[in-house]
Amino acid sequence: MPKAQVTQTLWLIGKRGVLYSPWQNFFVIIPTEYRLKGVVPPMFYIDQLMRFMGRQYYVGLLNAAAFYGASHQRVQTFFCIVDGGPIRSIHRKGIDIEFHRKAQIPVGFMRQFKTQMGTVNVSSPCLTALDLILFEQEIGGLTRTATVLAELVEEMRWSEQPVELLNCFNTPIVQRLGYILEHVLEEEQAAEELFTLLKASGRPFRKVVLKAAKAETEYVENRWKIIDNQPIEIDEI
Repeated sequence: MPKAQVTQTLWLIGKRGVLYSPWQNFFVIIPTEYRLKGVVPPMFYIDQLMRFMGRQYYVGLLNAAAFYGASHQRVQTFFCIVDGGPIRSIHRKGIDIEFHRKAQIPVGFMRQFKTQMGTVNVSSPCLTALDLILFEQEIGGLTRTATVLAELVEEMRWSEQPVELLNCFNTPIVQRLGYILEHVLEEEQAAEELFTLLKASGRPFRKVVLKAAKAETEYVENRWKIIDNQPIEIDEI
């Protein structure tokens, strides 16, 4: 059967509420429990969709944090980190999937979790923490980021991480994370382990603002060399 005819047939079946298409020419069988809504949660098919696109990926940010118990707030958007060129976001029938790009996916710092449809790649707790700082604007700002980090910190094992993890990020990202761990969340052990890892990386670091694109304030001496120009008050957990 010609490809065009196959696609047309699948679209016709989809109209009966049996198939859902989150992406052009990609179809998902709708499980019985989701037939009334007519859509399927992204976690069911994101691995297959990324294979279909030929992309390396992992589930990240707030969705990854939720895998480790940091689910204080309901996540409205599904965050997926991918390699390669831009991919447009998906907004369809109440499902929002945002794709954020990286030049290279740090495969060694992903974990695999089982889902009802197979497995899914998820960023490790420490990779998730760094990504939360990197993409803080996309997830609602530093206050929300710090709130999630407060729940995620128990899963972080910085003393067990190789310096290669830090090499995936610009130094200011590590500085900001360390400063929040130590001076906002008062998680001294996690902060100390991260600082030791940063020093072991041998990378020099200089003064940077906590919140990019905001005016600087007076610098108060701290080992992370952070200029604190953004008040953070985490939500109650």
